[in-house]
Amino acid sequence: MIHNLREKFNYYRQHGFIRNVATLQVGSFAGTLVQALAGVFLARMLQPELFGVYSLAFGLASLGGLLLGAGTQEAVSTLLGSAYARQSGEEVRDALAFLIRVTLYAGLITIVILLFFPMIANYFYGNSMIGWYASLVVLGVFLSSSFSAVVQLALQVSGRIKTLTSIIFGDQFLRFIIALLLVFLGLGVLGAVAGQFIGAAIIFIISLFIWERLRKQYPIFPSLRGLIVNVKSVSVRKYFGFSFWVAVDRNIGNLYMALPVVLTGIYVSTGEVSFFKLAFGFVNLTLSLLGPISMLLNIEFPKMQIEDPAKLAKNFMKISFYGVLLSSGLTLVAIIVAPIAFKVLYGSSFTSSVSYVFGLFIYGALYGIGVGLGPMWRAINKVKVSITINLIILGAGIPFGLFLIKSFGLWGSVIMVTLLFTASHFTSFVYLARKLKKLPKI
Repeated sequence: MIHNLREKFNYYRQHGFIRNVATLQVGSFAGTLVQALAGVFLARMLQPELFGVYSLAFGLASLGGLLLGAGTQEAVSTLLGSAYARQSGEEVRDALAFLIRVTLYAGLITIVILLFFPMIANYFYGNSMIGWYASLVVLGVFLSSSFSAVVQLALQVSGRIKTLTSIIFGDQFLRFIIALLLVFLGLGVLGAVAGQFIGAAIIFIISLFIWERLRKQYPIFPSLRGLIVNVKSVSVRKYFGFSFWVAVDRNIGNLYMALPVVLTGIYVSTGEVSFFKLAFGFVNLTLSLLGPISMLLNIEFPKMQIEDPAKLAKNFMKISFYGVLLSSGLTLVAIIVAPIAFKVLYGSSFTSSVSYVFGLFIYGALYGIGVGLGPMWRAINKVKVSITINLIILGAGIPFGLFLIKSFGLWGSVIMVTLLFTASHFTSFVYLARKLKKLPKI
């Protein structure tokens, strides 16, 4: 038995995909841990009322920054993965130039939207400063989604996972360490959000140097000057049809994550919002270990479809099954340690969050079934179906969620989160499982 376990361990250690997942998981979890620890100190320094303001600002920023979100990057990662597998330098250059061009367009639209943030925040929350804070966070997102995203995609497809892991961790580390420092110096919520912007700016500059080094090792990537020149001439129409729907689909996923806190703040005080925010974030902290798996599947599923389509359905089912097992275990761990963690880390002011961690067990346990959904929708080019499913669920779920929050307060938020995510994931999983069975076997 020990011999068999040793053989399996050696197999997984030598398997490229498993090794890359493990490396990204370590870096991603380390970055998330830094974020969580920073959140602990921020919560302690700001206390429930101001931390609630901070949470609502980030929630509003998540909505305002949807056009700048990871949707376009994930769409391009699918295109880039296929182009790199074919070693087509022209397609690689065009895909990256397209990402930069679309990000610039999205940035211009987002800046216009930011002008209305203070009024929106004042209308829903009675505090226009929440809108100003959110605007600063969105500007940081713009920096992260521009050239920094290009470098991360290039590192991913070229297999430079350790460097990719370092830059992802560095991004999280700088953002929150600077935010903590500014809050400690007495800048309050303004310091917390300004730290996000300054950290993103530093990573943006570092990314420029990494790109120059990367392209010297991998000539398939264009020079920085060549990439910028190509931004003006790249055909938007060539990639827009596919990438637009992928971006919409991914940003709907971001909307799912942002809505719970934003909607909760409409009917619940900012102090109470912080209790739900911490509980939701605590469970998602453990579930963040699933993120690198989904990230790498954006590259692996398109490659698999080209190289060995017969494995697509089988691997999708296996990944979904193990995803549920992993998410169930991670959520159980979160529930077990929550009482001690909140008392020791956050202090007595936030112990009310513990009961909501317990309430999120079903949400967390079933979350893992969604780990391969996004990459698979894109791989088989059925993103529009995913969008339709999620828009229907959101259309029914948002009004019902508001009713639940108005009627049951924070417990209404817990119920809403569980219903929205579970309905979305299982409906999508059933559709994809049936669709993959009908694909031609080669």
